[in-house]
Amino acid sequence: MEAPRDDVFVAFAEAGGEGIVVARGYPGARFMMKLTPNRLYILADGEPPGKILIDTFAEAVATGALMSRSTLIDLTRFTGSVDWEAVRIVRDMTPRGIESASKVAYVVRNRLFIKLIKIATAIFPKMHHKAFDSRADALLWLDAADGT
Repeated sequence: MEAPRDDVFVAFAEAGGEGIVVARGYPGARFMMKLTPNRLYILADGEPPGKILIDTFAEAVATGALMSRSTLIDLTRFTGSVDWEAVRIVRDMTPRGIESASKVAYVVRNRLFIKLIKIATAIFPKMHHKAFDSRADALLWLDAADGT
């Protein structure tokens, strides 16, 4: 089931108008993604199962627009458990070379997410991962990393 579009666009307001939006699941159990020319935005909402993560990335890969770029992952609305097998499947379906020089900023509710980010770092070792308490700080870091 696709997430309502108005909800998706509100979630990615700072991303601007350009880009491709991919959303799978429903409120309280979904992943939403916006691929822009300069950045990938990912929002995890509620408690989405691993299949929704896989389906979201599969659709993003099918667009041909998933490439190496800085990424903002917002986990502030995520309340579920991580399906690490689904994360490994996503890693394997991701186009080769996407990891090189990519920066990933995670926006988290609390420091308990740091352990999850350490595991993600082990799964995606070529990417530079960093956690933030606010979207603004995460975006500043990504902009500095991008040279913008």
